[in-house]
Amino acid sequence: MKYKEKKQVVDMLYNQWDLGKTRSHAKGKTAAWIYLYEILEESEEIVLEKVNGEVVGVCGYAKWNSKKHFIKKKFYHLLKTLLIHSPLIKDKKAIIQYNLDYDYVPDNLRDYFDGEISIIIVNEKYRGKGIGKKMILEIFDKAQKNNMKNLQILADESCDFTFYEHLGCVRVYETTVYSGELDKNGKFVSEEQAYIYEKKFV
Repeated sequence: MKYKEKKQVVDMLYNQWDLGKTRSHAKGKTAAWIYLYEILEESEEIVLEKVNGEVVGVCGYAKWNSKKHFIKKKFYHLLKTLLIHSPLIKDKKAIIQYNLDYDYVPDNLRDYFDGEISIIIVNEKYRGKGIGKKMILEIFDKAQKNNMKNLQILADESCDFTFYEHLGCVRVYETTVYSGELDKNGKFVSEEQAYIYEKKFV
């Protein structure tokens, strides 16, 4: 992913998701950059959807215990760590806790999946045009060709999780997570329902 594309993805993330910026009092788009570096650190493959040169959608998947892109992944891990511990994050414990709160996979499912959908996001202005479906089907195809048998998909009530059901994914777990975020109307949200879906490949 080129730097210009990264910036466009960060803008999209910043405008649509909180990503711990409220809880950690992160300056500017720092929380979005941290999240992008985390995605780049863990992803096996990423696909971008563009319109007139602008990135309007991103989707990727991670494969557990993969050695592919090892050096690149280490580099992004370093960038993420440096940002978390920089002066741009006022409350470092809060952003670390934010990530822990959204890692709600129960022990009995920890070793069950081969990997996960690391990200799927579509620019709000381009939703309803089939972009999300196109990207995730491409990612499913890439994962299957990579000999993966199943993927986990983490979702919550802030997104249209029925989207996954329409693509043949099955909900295998439901829980409540602490959010500590502001919704689109600026209202504080303390808790939300979170789900794990499974996509199996035959």
